[in-house]
Parts: sequence; C-alpha cells; structure tokens
Amino acid sequence: MHSFWGQREGDLLRLDAEELAHAVKSLRVETGDVIQVFDGSGDVYVGRVSQVHKKYVLAQHLETLRDYGAVSGHLHIAIAPTKNVDRIHFFLEKAVEMGIHEISPLVAFHSERRHWNEERALRIMKAACTQSRKGRLPLLHSPRTVESLIKEDAAASLACMATCMDSPQESWVELVRKNPERPVLLMIGPEGDFSAEELALAQAAGFHHVHLGEHRLRTETAGLYAVAAFAQR
Repeated sequence: MHSFWGQREGDLLRLDAEELAHAVKSLRVETGDVIQVFDGSGDVYVGRVSQVHKKYVLAQHLETLRDYGAVSGHLHIAIAPTKNVDRIHFFLEKAVEMGIHEISPLVAFHSERRHWNEERALRIMKAACTQSRKGRLPLLHSPRTVESLIKEDAAASLACMATCMDSPQESWVELVRKNPERPVLLMIGPEGDFSAEELALAQAAGFHHVHLGEHRLRTETAGLYAVAAFAQR
C-alpha cells in the first residue's frame, strides 16, 4: 500500500500538491487503489482512490489508524547543525525513524553552521515518517541559541546537556532509564563542543551534565545514540 502526505476533508482524502507527480507519474496510482494518507497529526487515514488527475488525487476515506507508530514518552533534542549539512540531514531522517518527538537546531558559541534550509529538513522528516510508518511528524523549531533554549525549556523537562568536558557527568542512559515517564530535553553541541560558559549557564538553570558513553562521538552520531537509548529505556 502506497503512502502519501495529504489532508482529510470530511469523507475525502486529498493528496498534497508536491505528492502528485510521484503518485500519478512514478507510482501510477489508479482509481480503486487503496492508499494511506499522512497529515502529521499522529493519525493516518486509509482510503480508496476515487479520482486521479494531474492536478489532484482524491480518495474515499475508509479507516483511521489512531496514533500510528506512536513512540511513548517525549524526547526533545536540541542539536547544533553540522558544517556538512548532509550529516545533520542523516540525523533527522534516522531520528524520525526511531521515534523522536521534537527537534531544535541549536546555535552555540562554537557553531560553524548557523543557518539551514528548513523546508528541505521538513521534506526529509516527512519522507522518514512515511517510510518508517510514523503518523506524527516531530515538531521542528527554527534555530535557537543555547541561551534562549535554556530560558524557554529548562523548567518543562528533565533537562540535560551532553559534553566531552572533563568534569563530573551522569550517564544519559541511566538517567532516562530511571525517569522513563518524564519528558526529556537533551542539548548536543557542535563539532567544537559547548563552551565552559554555556555549560555553567545550563548547570545554573538545573541542567544535568551527561555523557553518552565512553567514546567520543561526532555530533550526528551523538544525537542518534541518544535517540536509540531513549527508545530502549
């Protein structure tokens, strides 16, 4: 069964405009085909195609799959985009597949990339949702600084900052295992790590200083390690 992004309009399902060429020309969807339609809400709609046109594809709604592919808990990772943008795109794709709930691009003192293409990032995330059968599209924020994230989100979550610094740290794996029901925020820095001042600011706001195991990990690998550990908590 093919999967597409679209909207439910009463008893009809309508594919998004950017899906039409793929559906009509590549997959050759025909009247009578049964398809799945994702809208990012968490629910996925099953429908039977009733009209196919180069400007629209409509389907009759048959069934709603509630909380499709939902992953328990709530994991918010704030991560500094890498200088090589393909590496952070790889993180986005795989993190969605494993069930991340919220993502913030992070601008830190040592960041080498401070801007990115949010539309492209969303396209990657949406494709990962359909491929991995995740009905809810993770919330993707606009880039935020370390300081603003600490002020806005620290109080609402079990807040953590992962660094490679030689100072007392807790285990991220053990921390999420001990708090399986709490929403979690984890900050992961750029290639040059967070600055000592950023760590001090986070700790003053109540952040846990955590490590991600014994090995030094690249930014996107650290993010995926964290998502996998949360999923297995």
